[in-house]
Amino acid sequence: MKRTNPENIVISKVIGQVIKVTFENEEFHLNGWGEVDNYFQMNNNTFLFVECENSQKHPNTNVLKLWPFIEENEEYKIILFHFFFRKNKAPKNRLKLCDFTASKIRQAYPNRFQYINLESDVDEIGNIIAGLKKGLVNELLMMRTQEKRNSV
Repeated sequence: MKRTNPENIVISKVIGQVIKVTFENEEFHLNGWGEVDNYFQMNNNTFLFVECENSQKHPNTNVLKLWPFIEENEEYKIILFHFFFRKNKAPKNRLKLCDFTASKIRQAYPNRFQYINLESDVDEIGNIIAGLKKGLVNELLMMRTQEKRNSV
């Protein structure tokens, strides 16, 4: 596996601090559908993926590539944290396509996919994630709390 770049590691660390995980700091290969910038795999086949958009002009492809992957791997759940650096100049329609594509994947796999769009400054990430109390994110936060209790 290829190590993720230093800027993506910084973002992953901020996300990880909120949800109490340490990302692998390596790209995750999606069985021929592409790679994800960083990941963490929980014991129950839940994957936390981080995609960071620095210069990508078509960030919607980073959401779209997860659709065939989740379809082919019925035992997986995916939470995608999609961070956009301020310097990213993706066209507004491409950003809108990210949300649209994520919505369609979530409709097709309601208990297996969640998308967290992080079009924010780095220092706002924690508040955004901590404020999500629904779906897989809430399940994730509860599982991490339980795992920590069981390890003590």
